[in-house]
Amino acid sequence: MTTRSVIQIYMDKMRDGDFVGAFEMFTPTGTYTIIGDTPVSKVFTGPEGIKAELVPLLSEGFNGLPVVNCTEIIAEGDRGVALGFGEGPGKYGTYRQKHYAFVFRIDGEKVADLVEFMDPTQLSLNCFGQTLSEPAIT
Repeated sequence: MTTRSVIQIYMDKMRDGDFVGAFEMFTPTGTYTIIGDTPVSKVFTGPEGIKAELVPLLSEGFNGLPVVNCTEIIAEGDRGVALGFGEGPGKYGTYRQKHYAFVFRIDGEKVADLVEFMDPTQLSLNCFGQTLSEPAIT
């Protein structure tokens, strides 16, 4: 299986709401990093760790499943990037990501590393009700 096809399967699962199925595609030591300073921004490890830690956090922030749509996959060797957009019912408003970038490293037919780039403010505001504060004046 090619890097591109593994990424396509992963992204299809995300689009179809099969987040658990997507997370089961990680190697036992595979890492999933979500950028930012949100309640879900951290490094999750392995399919069991991702399911045990991330799924409950997502459940806290969403009233239903978000939909992640892939618009393009760029792949070379064991590395790839999936570009896309998404939307979902956040607990404090509509969660809308106009631009996603998922950066993958693939090992065989599994995800070894994934970094999710998006607008973390959307997560903070619309899923967890956090507001942005002005920087302290020093």
